[in-house]
Amino acid sequence: MTMQRRALLFAATAVAAPMAARAQGFPNRPVRMVIPFPPGGVVDTVARMITTPLSEALGQPIVVETRPGAGATIGTAAVVNATPDGHTILFTSAAIASAPATVANLSYDAMRDLAPLSLLGDVPLVLTASPQLAADSMAGLLAAARSRPGAITFATPGNGTPIHLAMELLKREARIDLVHVPYRGSPIPDVLAGRVDLHMDSAPGAVARGRQGQVKLLGIATPARIAALPDLPAIAETVPGYNATTWFAFFAPARVPAANLARLSEALIAVTSRPALRAALADQGVEVQAAGPEVLGRLLRSDTERMGAIARSVGARLD
Repeated sequence: MTMQRRALLFAATAVAAPMAARAQGFPNRPVRMVIPFPPGGVVDTVARMITTPLSEALGQPIVVETRPGAGATIGTAAVVNATPDGHTILFTSAAIASAPATVANLSYDAMRDLAPLSLLGDVPLVLTASPQLAADSMAGLLAAARSRPGAITFATPGNGTPIHLAMELLKREARIDLVHVPYRGSPIPDVLAGRVDLHMDSAPGAVARGRQGQVKLLGIATPARIAALPDLPAIAETVPGYNATTWFAFFAPARVPAANLARLSEALIAVTSRPALRAALADQGVEVQAAGPEVLGRLLRSDTERMGAIARSVGARLD
């Protein structure tokens, strides 16, 4: 065989590879998208924005199933244990990276038992304060915290959650003493009422409440200011190096055939790269990246190590 024919054969094989799953008729029934968080939250909202275009791309309905509980591990375990044919996928957050260090007797290993499909993107968090707190900026908060150690409280959805770890990281990096008040649901009503002082909130909700005067916006937890909110200072401007951005991503059971994984990944990246959907997701605070399995796999490994180190250093365990 000539070199030219070998090159042509290689090229044809490369083009045909992602088409193999289509030729085999995958998917051939509805695809279940499991969300390990309660309905109505930002993860659920974002997922439902993606289902219609993803259904069109795959040629099958997308059925959303919320399976909350135990720090997002109940829904994640359901996907790990699903039939590994690609008809069940997981849409989750960076909570998947904190779980190994914060959940006792975890029944799965995400890096072993799940296959990365696509990183949707980053979701900035914003540090908000009750209007009653006598601090209007990060500098003011640090000054107040240092003058009254242990007097300022912060609320989270629970021990060991990514938001808890983000606040523990802030305490460590800023060298301040704040008191953790864990909730089993949303702490926002108590923040608005002034019963707790601080809460790390997703950007869209925080900004909306800030514009209504319900909370003070102290800083965004990204390494630098973002284009969508240029007037909101980054916490890192006051606490150098601080970064507590979370992310959303898609996974499948690890033993799904490679061709089916490729089909899912290809469809997810194509759909979430569409300008109209990217703009709509930006309104929900998602900075879309639409990156593939390799990028997501590296991110999962690095964040599992990073968040695990934070959790172990503060003894954070899920309630």
